Amino acid sequence: MKRVLLVEDNDFIRKMYLMKLGKSDSIEVLEAQDGPTALEVYQDSKPDLILLDIMMPKMSGLEVLEELHKRGSEVPVIILSNVMSAETREVAQKYGVVDYIIKSDLTPSQVLEKIEKYI
Repeated sequence: MKRVLLVEDNDFIRKMYLMKLGKSDSIEVLEAQDGPTALEVYQDSKPDLILLDIMMPKMSGLEVLEELHKRGSEVPVIILSNVMSAETREVAQKYGVVDYIIKSDLTPSQVLEKIEKYI
C-alpha cells in the first residue's frame, strides 16, 4: 500500500480529499493541517507522495518544499492549491514538484487519477 501525505489547512477540503482518497484500496492517506506537522509526519512515515497546499499558516508550502529539499527528500510532490503564481511555479520547479493542481479545476476523483499516475 502506498502512502500519500495530504497537507491542507482547510478542514473541509482536507476531509473531502481524505474521504475520496481513503476509498482507494492501494492508498493510505496521512494528513497534516500545517507545514510543521507535515514535516513531522514526513519524518515519521516516509510517504510515497505529498499533496501540498501553498497558502498555509505557520509555514507556507514553499517553505515546506525548501525544508524537504534540505532533508534530501526525493518524495514526489504535487502542489494542490488555489494560487499558482509565476513565482510559485518557479520555486516549485526548483524543488522538483512533479505536478500542479488548481483545486477548483479538478474533482477529487480526477486528483486521485493524478496521484495514481505518480505512485
